[in-house]
Amino acid sequence: MSLGSALATAMSGLSANQAALSIVSSNIANAQTPGYVTQSINQVEVATGGVGSSVSVTGVNRQLNQFVQSQLRTATSGGAYADQMANVLTQLQSVYGTPGGAGSLETAFSNFTTAVQSLSTTSGSSSSQIAAVSAAQALAQQLNSTTQGIQTLRTNAEQDINISVGQANADMQQIAQINTQLQGMTTTDPTAATLMDQRDQAINQLSQLMDVRVSTTGNNQTTVYTSNGVELVGAQASTLTFN
Repeated sequence: MSLGSALATAMSGLSANQAALSIVSSNIANAQTPGYVTQSINQVEVATGGVGSSVSVTGVNRQLNQFVQSQLRTATSGGAYADQMANVLTQLQSVYGTPGGAGSLETAFSNFTTAVQSLSTTSGSSSSQIAAVSAAQALAQQLNSTTQGIQTLRTNAEQDINISVGQANADMQQIAQINTQLQGMTTTDPTAATLMDQRDQAINQLSQLMDVRVSTTGNNQTTVYTSNGVELVGAQASTLTFN
């Protein structure tokens, strides 16, 4: 091997090591970054005259288990739904009050029934009449309070849905835009890896709002569906509306 060839081999090795160190440095720096996927460098042997004479860096790989990622998104959707339902039911329970407790609709109705039954046996008693009227007024007030509480809860839920729809539309638009940016890029392109991290993050955010299924083709394009097969993001992003 000539001196020039030896120097070229050494330079290619140093260049490959420098690229590998850069990837390791990025992995360490982004260890706590949400959505970042660990990367590894692709190196291939370059042969000259049938003998390996140098090394070439061909790109990076994302160390991602797509099955685990899919299961995580499914669990995220289910968990978000359960949390939201628990929150609404807790607020609804607060509106109705604890069964049998003071200030609950059940107690107000029970008191009214008792007063009316007492009045039916002692209709000439002024105290029974006053008690029945008071119980009726208390029941009416409790009904009004419960109705107002439920209406407030419904208004808050509608506002939350409207905000969620806007967030879902923004996530779908971002996914579609990144799909466009990734067209023509190879999966080992370092720029593509960063864009795919951003796309996965947008899909993860979308999975907190609805149950989604994801299909990725060989040309870096991702299609997002609902759990029952309705396409949300393909060549373009769908737009959700709430009335």
